[in-house]
Parts: sequence; structure tokens; C-alpha cells
Amino acid sequence: MENFECNFFTLLELLDPTSRLEVEAACTKLSFPPNQPVYEQGTPANAVYIVSSGLVEAVTQSPDKKQTRSIGFMGRGDFFGDLGVLTGNARLAGVRTCEPTKLLQIEKLAFQRLLEKVPKMGAYFSRNLARRLYKTSAEAQTSIYSLDLGGNLQHFDLLTIFQAITSMGRSGELHLHNSANELIGSFFFRKGRAEHARFVHLVGVEAIWQGFVQSATEGTFTFRVMEEPSVPFTEENRIGLESTDLLMQGVTRRDDYQALPETLREMKGRIGRVAESLQWTTPETQSLAERIWELIAKRPQPIDSLWRRLNYSSISFLEAVNQLVQTGQAELLAAAPAEQKPPP
Repeated sequence: MENFECNFFTLLELLDPTSRLEVEAACTKLSFPPNQPVYEQGTPANAVYIVSSGLVEAVTQSPDKKQTRSIGFMGRGDFFGDLGVLTGNARLAGVRTCEPTKLLQIEKLAFQRLLEKVPKMGAYFSRNLARRLYKTSAEAQTSIYSLDLGGNLQHFDLLTIFQAITSMGRSGELHLHNSANELIGSFFFRKGRAEHARFVHLVGVEAIWQGFVQSATEGTFTFRVMEEPSVPFTEENRIGLESTDLLMQGVTRRDDYQALPETLREMKGRIGRVAESLQWTTPETQSLAERIWELIAKRPQPIDSLWRRLNYSSISFLEAVNQLVQTGQAELLAAAPAEQKPPP
């Protein structure tokens, strides 16, 4: 196994020449004088940075901006800014230079492309993500090493929460509650690795994908340390992915979801057959396509209610729907007129 605890420049030496050139071509060289902000807390995350020389400090501010707290220093080979880029959230901390510093900057879109095209780079950033989370998030720093973890979903998305629990390496159960304090998600981790999941009507890994793509702006989460789940899960839906693969695939699934047409993500209207038989060339989603095809055999079905009959996340489901439509085997129709209620 490659040593992915190395610094960024050692990683470059491990890459094949073609991959190394691609990474280097995506890097922009920047120079900063001492005491210069690289970016401020709360600003959009639009790039990842690597320290080429010099030293930078990550700092958080209190809500009234009257207090600051240092949460870490980074030198040559260290990287920062990846958490915001991967999660789509604003910067959790600001970063400033301590001395004359040279940085390499990789813009967000270029960084995401590199993670897909250069597997070793994706593995490197994924395996170091928990360490970077510890150094760059003051809020996570105070809670990661306690027995219980909790917070508001306005401040943490599910992907960030998974990263924190993975870094803890603990066994326990994560619960998500909506604004009405109703339980909407339950996830069990064994030694930091997600083993079972329920979210809305889904179970297994598809429940995790749904949690990653479904933005929750209201509600709370709690993580309680325990050796076995409070509610039994079936072995059939046990999650087999390693934590690194789960987090990286989660980022990809979320990006794929955002790339779908907004009209499709709204799940309005119906889907009906056009072709007489199903032609499918993607083995990974063959069973999903066949199930959708079966359910729309007699008449077009409302997209939203069709999804709720399947144990697939909205991204998996909508990608299959989109492929059926794009290949001319199905069509999207307007919603059926509301049924008239009989007079009282």
C-alpha cells in the first residue's frame, strides 16, 4: 500500500509522469508577504492550496469577530482549503501567512477533475481529510475527541459529520432529527467505519448517498458511542465500502446529483414507456432500470412516488430515469390533473 501520509511533494514523486504533469499543470504559483490573508473565514471555497515554502496559520473568529483562536500551522508540503471545496461549504477558518510564503493553488473545478483522473491523488486527499478537518475546524476540534458528538444541521452537512466520526475511529450510532424532532436517519459505525444506514425510506449504502445529496438546513444530529446498534439492521444491507472509498464516492455522487437538470431533481411530472422493450448497457444499474421499467409497464407513474417505492437514492434513481429518457426508451410527462373530489 502506498504511504498516503506523506506530504504533497512526496506524492508527486509517486505519480507516473503523465499524472504528475497533469497535476503540475493545474497548479498556479502564488507569493505572499508576511501577515497576509490567503482567505477569510466564511468566504466561498473556490480553491485548494499547497504550501511550497514558508508557513501559514489557520485561525477562527468568534461570531462577533472580537476573539480569534489559532487552530494549526502548516508548512511545506501541507495542504489546506480542501474541506470547503469537497463539501461545498464556506471556509470554516481563515488562513494567513506567518512569513514570506509561496503557495500552489488548484482551482475547484481543476481539483475535482484531478481527483477523478488521478486515483492516487484522490486517495491521498481522502486519507488525509480527517487530519485536515482536525486542524482547520475549531468547532470540530472541541467535539471530535469527546464521547458524544452533536450539533445543528445548519452548520454541518452529513458528509462533514461522516468525516468527523471516521476520524474518531469509534463505534456508535448517528441519529438525524428534523426540525420537528422526528428521527429521519440512523447510521451505525464500527470503529469509524459506516456499517449500517437508514435515511428516509432507504436502507444500506443508498441511504448514505441520499443523505449526502439531500441538503438538510434544519434539524440536529447526535452521535452516541455504543458497541451495537440500538435497532437491529439486516445483514443483507450491510455496507461493504471502506471509509476512504465511501467518502470519495459520496463527494462524486453529490456532484453528479448537482449536474442533473434542476427540473429532474424536483421530481415533478410522470415517466412513461416509449419503447416496447428495455435496452440497457450499464450492468451496475441493470436491476434498477428493470424495476423502473416494470413499474411503468401499465401506465406512466409520478416520478416522486415511483422513487419512494424503490430502495435507491434519488441520485441513482434519477440517473436511471435520465438515461431512459435520453435513449428514447421513456418520456417525461406533465403531472396528471388532480382528481376531482365529489361534492359533499
